[in-house]
Amino acid sequence: MHRALATAALPLLVLACAPAAPPPATAATPAPAITAAAPDASAQRALGEQLVAAFNDAWNRHDMDAFAALQAEDADFVNIFGMWWHGRAEIRANHVGIHKTVFGKSHLASVRVETRFIAPELAVVRWAWELTGVVTPDGQPVPDMQGILVHVARREGDRLRILTTQNTQATADAFRMVRGMDSPARSAQ
Repeated sequence: MHRALATAALPLLVLACAPAAPPPATAATPAPAITAAAPDASAQRALGEQLVAAFNDAWNRHDMDAFAALQAEDADFVNIFGMWWHGRAEIRANHVGIHKTVFGKSHLASVRVETRFIAPELAVVRWAWELTGVVTPDGQPVPDMQGILVHVARREGDRLRILTTQNTQATADAFRMVRGMDSPARSAQ
């Protein structure tokens, strides 16, 4: 009986181990085309600087609708305190709140902007900032602040839209290095 089952199963085993026949010939599926080449270096710089200027302008006018418009619908934003906001609406709502209080008279300025395209439509925009005019919740002045913002942004025509943001506050010593005033490379010369 066992021999009969083994003999009957042998053709199935041979078929299971046989190489598969090639699929029938069909039209080749083309690889997805890249819709555009990455901009040249000066255009990259201009796009990054344009985004930062719009960010600063919206912040300094305390126009959180314009600020939110810089963000993709599904953007996320990590602020200097590690609060992580998801989506344009949440980013806007949280910035509206702080611009009614501690940042209500603040002024944001960029010190240095670097833009690097990592794909034809994706850029990393990293910039050093200085913030003045911040107050505590009870209205006491806060020392000027410095930091670095990093955005991953998608090119949409002639502008960039923010996909994700990481904001980091810097110490005064670290910020001097960011600005290039006391870089180790300069000190070695």
